[in-house]
Amino acid sequence: MDLDVSDMVASVVGGSVTLVTAIVTATVAVRRHTRGRRDWWTSLRPVWRGAADAGIVHPHRFGGYVKPLSEVYVPRRAVPRLAPSGDGVDVADLLTGTGNVLLIGEPGSGKTALVRYESARSARRWLAGRGRRRRSPPGPVLVSLPATALVHQPLPAALAEAYPREGVPLDVEQAPAPGRRWLVCVDALDAVADPDERAVVLNRLAELARSPGPSGPPRPWRVLVTTRHLAEDELAVLGDGYPAYHLAHFTDADVALLAARWFPDGATARRFLDWTHAQRITEPVHNPLTATVAVLVWEGGQAEAATRPGPAALLDEFVRALLRGGRTSLDAACAALRRSPPEGTAVAAWLDTRHTDLVEVAATAAVAGRDPVAAVVDWSAAHAPAPPAAVLPDWPAHVRQILLATDLFRADRHALASVWPSLVEYLAAGPLARDWRPDEWVTLMNTGSARFVALQAISRAAVTPAFLRARLTEPVGAIAAGHLLAGRGTAAAGAPSFRADVLAALLTHWSGGADGPGGRDAARECFSLLTTLAADRADRDLLHEIATDPRRPGEVRRAAALFFALRTRNAHRSRPAE
Repeated sequence: MDLDVSDMVASVVGGSVTLVTAIVTATVAVRRHTRGRRDWWTSLRPVWRGAADAGIVHPHRFGGYVKPLSEVYVPRRAVPRLAPSGDGVDVADLLTGTGNVLLIGEPGSGKTALVRYESARSARRWLAGRGRRRRSPPGPVLVSLPATALVHQPLPAALAEAYPREGVPLDVEQAPAPGRRWLVCVDALDAVADPDERAVVLNRLAELARSPGPSGPPRPWRVLVTTRHLAEDELAVLGDGYPAYHLAHFTDADVALLAARWFPDGATARRFLDWTHAQRITEPVHNPLTATVAVLVWEGGQAEAATRPGPAALLDEFVRALLRGGRTSLDAACAALRRSPPEGTAVAAWLDTRHTDLVEVAATAAVAGRDPVAAVVDWSAAHAPAPPAAVLPDWPAHVRQILLATDLFRADRHALASVWPSLVEYLAAGPLARDWRPDEWVTLMNTGSARFVALQAISRAAVTPAFLRARLTEPVGAIAAGHLLAGRGTAAAGAPSFRADVLAALLTHWSGGADGPGGRDAARECFSLLTTLAADRADRDLLHEIATDPRRPGEVRRAAALFFALRTRNAHRSRPAE
């Protein structure tokens, strides 16, 4: 009996110990799971806080309080580059899909603002979830970096450098959270000005799309690339790995929504919209940057300063206001020069009237991918009565401060980068706009790195595109005109008759297999322009009319029909983002 009792006691004690051990083990496992769940959230919190803070202040300022970007942002739509109907999709849907995406937009179309806004919105939602799966938002974790960061290193290394995460580098080879993927936004591919360096970046991006192969496991990240218009051979490098979309322009409803969100009441918003009609800028404000500049100029009380209607006058007044706001730094440099007579006095008198010239020199250098400060130092040494650096040993530091004070440039480590590339290009276009040379303009329009300066120049010079009609018979003239249409460079370029003639010329040179200077494949570039323009419904309708217009030569009509057939075939072959 005693033995039986002992066995029973031992059994009970053993069972209790087993139960306690199981409970303790389960508790430890739950705590580890909870800690693991919180660890990934904690490690990403600095990333999200940085993105959320970056989205607080609207990137476009005008010397005063500007509403947060989150309050004035207008949701965007995009049009598949090869969609037969040109129906748009919400950009938000592209962000939550499964494949890579190439998002193409004209200058000032809001590509960088989109990345900034969506990154901030995603970050705020992840922060609010506090690491709890049930409270976590759907979709990916957004991180972003400029395309220039990929010139000298691959994507994982560039991201690890951009997001140190308090000493722990961000590792995109690991999923950011259970069941989630990264969305890496590579912004401003076109900003890689050097053709060889851009080729490096394009090849890096293409390799990301190819690896792993179809049989391999999916990577824990996908990529969204933003850029201005690319050449056809550059698009071919990315291939089907990056289905292309064009960022849609603002509609009238979008402009009205921007005004309603920006201004304090409906009456003020309506007065602003009435002013855009009076200024004849209802079409230009379909460009988000132009719309934002219009709002800032009107709100800042500068609307009456525009001496003539149109977008060029609007941008001109805006840039002048930025320079006025940064004039103090130039005056400080002049004062420092005057303290070193006699040469310093002469240099100060020279510099005092050349604020705009100085910024134009810096802008020209920035567009070409060169150092703006070094360019101004060299320019001033060549043109001032005496080299300013010989008078002021810290002259480069003065130049740097003068440029930063304009709000057109920002400090980027040891160099300066453009805050608003479109406005910097506007300034770089000044010399050509003042001394208009049509042949030089056509050459610039056929040069990728200078094309957007040429677009600003024709707008500032108020030149009608009629001079291009005589040049449409040459491939370079037709290509220049095609880029003018794609960039919406002037209001006159919007005339249907002119657009139809340009489209017909592009069809002619494409179907004829035209070559450009230096062995350039002009026919391929014409086809690329036709594809870009056909994403817009109005131009697509014009192409359909050309295909059936008996007044057009037979080869042009046949080329239009062939173009649509190829476009439809390519659309079926293209792999859409889900």
